[in-house]
Amino acid sequence: MTDTWENIKGQKDEIVGKVKEVYGKASDNAELQAEGVQQQVEGEIRQAAAKGRQDEASLKADAEASAAEAQESVKRQSQQTLENVQQKADDNLKDAIQEGKELKEEAARKAEELRQQAIQENKENLQEARDKSAEAHRTAESFDDAARATVEDSLSEEEAE
Repeated sequence: MTDTWENIKGQKDEIVGKVKEVYGKASDNAELQAEGVQQQVEGEIRQAAAKGRQDEASLKADAEASAAEAQESVKRQSQQTLENVQQKADDNLKDAIQEGKELKEEAARKAEELRQQAIQENKENLQEARDKSAEAHRTAESFDDAARATVEDSLSEEEAE
């Protein structure tokens, strides 16, 4: 194959690699991004070999170093993303705990209100029962007095006869 053809293939690899890298960054696809960087470097290698600027072994080592650097960059980004997710999870947990405490306090307040309401209703029912009991006692005394009066009247009439 001619040097010109190798140079064209290298340019194609470099362009395709750049597109993959940009798309990988845009879509947050670290693997595609790293693959794009590697393909760009391989394209540069082809071009350099075709132009006779450097030997192939040197360019391959550079490509591997660039790929390793890209991988390290992706690892750092992944670590940062993980830390961000963990922080968000911690924040969400704290928010949930606080909301749970607030709900618990609200439930305790409501329970106390209901207890106080029940106590008041019991007092009212007790007073009503006492009032009814007193009324029943008065009615019973009235019947008792009426019964005694009737008995006394009957006895008085019998004596008078």
